[in-house]
Amino acid sequence: MVKKAKTDAGIPQDKPLDSLGMALSGGEQAEAQRRIAEGMTSKHPNTASVHHVCTDTFGSIATAFPKGGMVLISGTGSNCQLLNPSGSAPRCGGWGHMLGDGGSGYWLSHRTIRTVYDAEDGLVTPAHDYAAVKNLVFEHFKVVARKGDKLARQVFWDAGEILGAHVKALVPQAEEPFSKTPGGLRIVAVGSVLTHCWDLLREGFLSVVGEVVSDLSVVKLCVSSAVGGAILGAQKLNFTLPVNYSANTNLLEHFKK
Repeated sequence: MVKKAKTDAGIPQDKPLDSLGMALSGGEQAEAQRRIAEGMTSKHPNTASVHHVCTDTFGSIATAFPKGGMVLISGTGSNCQLLNPSGSAPRCGGWGHMLGDGGSGYWLSHRTIRTVYDAEDGLVTPAHDYAAVKNLVFEHFKVVARKGDKLARQVFWDAGEILGAHVKALVPQAEEPFSKTPGGLRIVAVGSVLTHCWDLLREGFLSVVGEVVSDLSVVKLCVSSAVGGAILGAQKLNFTLPVNYSANTNLLEHFKK
């Protein structure tokens, strides 16, 4: 990837970059960061003079916002992390489907299928008719939700509530500057469930978040989060890249009481 980037940028392969930022899944542990940086230096000495390794959530936040923010993830799994201007980074969720991942694609699929099987077995009586989702898998599930199926819409509402609870859990740890930022608390939405199904999740989400937040903006990235990796890599050298942050995101929701 670095070689291709150098080729695309017209940089000779034997000329190290001043700094290489890598925002990687699983890159939050200091030991892993050290081993990756040392491995790049020893095995690929011409890639960069300095390597900065961090977790992928930081890359998304750095792409969207200049001075911290919150990332809410709902794809196969779910996770939420806050990055304060001071550098503190509390998180909520991300424990895998056996322990949590509430509001994720897996959770939505499991919840829906479980509702159908429990109803078929006579264990429960669903609050809504389930015929429309009985034989569907998740990739078709959102279609019936948009057609107004009450059970499907209820499951998405519930998922929105759970994702909102992730944000609600971290709000008390947000530092004061967020409340003074135009647009309020800034959240970048990551993952296909959030970015493709926001219209189905938003009401449940806002019903929970609105209890603790009076002003917030939810955006999605319209560029690669690798941009954030480059920004963080430059910051490692105390260099600020000229970035038009407004061009990196599209607004999904601005909520204000």
